[in-house]
Amino acid sequence: MKNKLTKILIAVLFGLFAFGAIKGNYFSVISVLQENVNYDNSRSVKKMQEDFDAFLNQLFIDNVSNDTLTLNYTLKNKKIYGLDNIEVSFGSADENEQHSTYSVYENTKATLRSFNYDKLTKSQQFMYDLAEYMIDINLESSDYQGYDECLSETSGVQAQLPVLLVEYNFYSIKDVEDYIKLLNLVPDYFKDIMEYEKYKAGKGLFMSDSNVELVVKQCSAFIKNTENNYLITTFENRLAALQGLSTEKKNKFIAQNKSAVINKVIPAYRTLIDGLNALKGTGKNNGGLCGFKNGKKYYEYLAKVKTGSNRSVSEMEILTDKKLKDAHKNISEIIAKNSKVYENAINVKYKYTKPKEVIEHLKKAMKEDFPALPDDINYQVKYVDSSLEESLSPAFYLTPAIDNYNNNVVYLNGNKKYDLSKAFTTIAHESYPGHLYQNCYFYSKSPAPFRSIVNVGGYVEGWGTYAELYSYKYAGFDKETAEILSENTAATLCIYAKADIGINYNGWDLSKLTKYLSAYGFNLEQSKTVYDSIVSEPANYLKYTIGYLEIEQMYQKAEKKLGKKFTPKKFHEFILAMGEAPFKLLNEQLDKWIRQRLRMCIWKQWKKVKTRYKNLKKLGL
Repeated sequence: MKNKLTKILIAVLFGLFAFGAIKGNYFSVISVLQENVNYDNSRSVKKMQEDFDAFLNQLFIDNVSNDTLTLNYTLKNKKIYGLDNIEVSFGSADENEQHSTYSVYENTKATLRSFNYDKLTKSQQFMYDLAEYMIDINLESSDYQGYDECLSETSGVQAQLPVLLVEYNFYSIKDVEDYIKLLNLVPDYFKDIMEYEKYKAGKGLFMSDSNVELVVKQCSAFIKNTENNYLITTFENRLAALQGLSTEKKNKFIAQNKSAVINKVIPAYRTLIDGLNALKGTGKNNGGLCGFKNGKKYYEYLAKVKTGSNRSVSEMEILTDKKLKDAHKNISEIIAKNSKVYENAINVKYKYTKPKEVIEHLKKAMKEDFPALPDDINYQVKYVDSSLEESLSPAFYLTPAIDNYNNNVVYLNGNKKYDLSKAFTTIAHESYPGHLYQNCYFYSKSPAPFRSIVNVGGYVEGWGTYAELYSYKYAGFDKETAEILSENTAATLCIYAKADIGINYNGWDLSKLTKYLSAYGFNLEQSKTVYDSIVSEPANYLKYTIGYLEIEQMYQKAEKKLGKKFTPKKFHEFILAMGEAPFKLLNEQLDKWIRQRLRMCIWKQWKKVKTRYKNLKKLGL
């Protein structure tokens, strides 16, 4: 039977970055000055822990102060960290500066290793492991200079920057002043990007012609209506909440903003278009990453970075194939028992269709399976401007400042190709119990600021996807329909991940991809769209699929080992409290959590303390 698979709706959790920070993926330029801390290994336990906290805090400060966008989206109260008068900047995209950055990473790693691991608290040890992982990832990136692409289809600068600018936080009048300065720096920022693209072209790593056409089309759509560009039309309303803003000052800001958009931002996009068109035809590879020299090695690196998984690409492919096979089997078994379920799933109608209605329903429905959030969590639902509809995903969650985490924004894309009346699970992915809930739960626990600079896409999008599939049980369907829809979405994820690996690692061309996808009902045009998307953003699908499968495996491990003592709510509480981390570290913590819960349960079976210790030791707990 030919499978009719629902279209996977990909959501973007916006990484808040400048191009200089993209290059390193996790840290921007780190300049931890060793003379600021006494790195004597004979320090007392208390001193060692205090110095380690100071070290982590310096990493955080260096990261968020590297560019104005990152700073604005990370902190509301910048003065606490002495960052209220940082020079306005997009960060550096200079290729030469990246070489010095790697030296900084080496020095930072040496500083990290000066701390006695055994003298740190359990929480600090976990952050030590995180910092070491991230530094190593960044150092490894030095082998692949010129391979990363900042102008990709959905997460590229040209697509993200307009949204990041229109949502730039105006906490004070100075924020508005900095914002207008930032607008005036866009031409230089794009000039740096084009210099990097020329560098890529010189190394034979420039994008394919089809990707050039896609990016140019996005840029052209954004600048089409100059006078009514939404950076202009939304600006006055954004000033409304500012306290102490005189009418004279307000009108001055409005005029400055309009001038900057018309005379700086839009011309910068035109220059970017001209620059890309001039380089068109210099791309040496129209296919996946494996078509470049050392492209397969880079894809292995990229898969590791984007997923946070320590599995090899081949192991990821095996895991994906197994899940796809299991999903097909489960779907077939459900249909065999009740043939009407298939028709129900194909012609499904959601009870809740309005975004806010969906979110409020999910908040109530999920209470039994997920830990509670504080009562002061707020959110807004906004719609993508029409000029950006073609280039952005169906929905995304915009992460708030860590000291303002209770104010959140979920964006929906009203493009006619997306049916928002069926966006129930997509909204779940972005809001509750997905990204909004995930982010708010973690920051409600007051983690160290350092944790905000940790970026593991597989954990973030894996949870969003997990939440999306979990939400089918809250959609008002019967159990079988909810299950078949969930399995169908999981199967679709696996198909896209398989295609990602096939194109970028195994060298599939369009013909081979079309043959593979035709078994799942894709026509040539749809296959071409998938192909171009995967070539534009290699390994993007993996963070959703592999991230989800890693979380699913953790769930199954905990459920198997804890048996009747397992509850979804406690598992969710554990993984949400851990926050972003690679799955190797998460699994190590999961094993400790399982042992602790078993100890707690078994401890109560014996009355005498001596008997308790003796029997727990026998059990290896």
